[in-house]
Amino acid sequence: MLHVLYVEISAVGIILLSVILITQRQTKASSAAQRRFNLLIYATMTMLVVDAACWLIDGQRFRFALELNYALVTIYYMLHVLLPYLWVLFIEGALSTDLKAASRRTAIFSIPMLLFILALPFNIKYGFVFTIDAQNFYHRESGLYVYAFLSYAYLIYGSVRALIKANGASWVDDRRHYYTMAFFAVLPSIGGFIQLIFYGVSLNWILASVSILLVYIDSQNRQISTDPLTNLNNRRELSKFLLRETHERELPRSSGLSLIMMDVDGFKQINDTYGHFYGDGVLMTVSELLKASCKNSEAFLARFGGDEFCIVLPTNAEMEAEEIIARVETNLFSWNSSHAEMKPIGLSIGFAVWDAQLDDSYESLLARADQRMYEVKNAKKSS
Repeated sequence: MLHVLYVEISAVGIILLSVILITQRQTKASSAAQRRFNLLIYATMTMLVVDAACWLIDGQRFRFALELNYALVTIYYMLHVLLPYLWVLFIEGALSTDLKAASRRTAIFSIPMLLFILALPFNIKYGFVFTIDAQNFYHRESGLYVYAFLSYAYLIYGSVRALIKANGASWVDDRRHYYTMAFFAVLPSIGGFIQLIFYGVSLNWILASVSILLVYIDSQNRQISTDPLTNLNNRRELSKFLLRETHERELPRSSGLSLIMMDVDGFKQINDTYGHFYGDGVLMTVSELLKASCKNSEAFLARFGGDEFCIVLPTNAEMEAEEIIARVETNLFSWNSSHAEMKPIGLSIGFAVWDAQLDDSYESLLARADQRMYEVKNAKKSS
């Protein structure tokens, strides 16, 4: 009866992962990160199938049942170290800015995995990881803990890499994304720990499927709400945020709202002179400068459209908005100074503070900030 339950649990995991794959295939293009993520999904689905088969065949008596059991359990342990390594492969590709260094690390990390996999066929003779008795029942041996250690070492490494990335992230949404990736190892680790202590319990691979689902949901949410070039919130999310915040102004609250708008000076000329690829690099640079300028704040950052950006602050104090603008200008000056070989980036910045007497909607707040930004831009042109 328990065996049937575990088969049903594996079936649920396979269905769950199949839905993710089908959903991803609706997109016409796939990135290297998506291909690695899909490889992890395929490997997990294979593990669920093998795990279910192991439960069904254990203790069964028919021709070649013993040989089949040995083959299935051997494949199970191969996947046991391969799956966490595939997660490391995905993490390195998703988090690393130096792809050559990431490739070197993943190559080094593959060595213990390959050695453990190559050692498994010898287990049939020496039985250092598992044995199967004459009645075709599986038994764990002490070498299993070595395989478990390697698996969890890979998972822990992936979590530590994500946590380090989160700690260094300037923007709260980036930190949330990296924390989700760091959490990936938690559920399968809990399941594996329970499985090590209580023999006969199998939870880690269905929990790994849940972790994959959480990472996928986070990725989808970022695609829906994030500008693909700058990784800032898109205009849709900005409108939703402002609508929610300005609606709450109707309630008695001590805090207010400030909105900073800016655009890149002469951006059309930059595109016409240096090309759109160079222009995209300028926009990405500006987004990173804004993230650094708003680090450890409650600012909401968005790309409004084209070369225009917004920073929304949950405060009606002009001083705080001016402090953020000063940080942006300081960081911009530092970047221009350290990149003298490139065309200097200029920003025209204006801001407006929510005023219940002037603003009856977030559109009016946007319009006032936009007007102030163009006043600054026109003043630059006339000077």
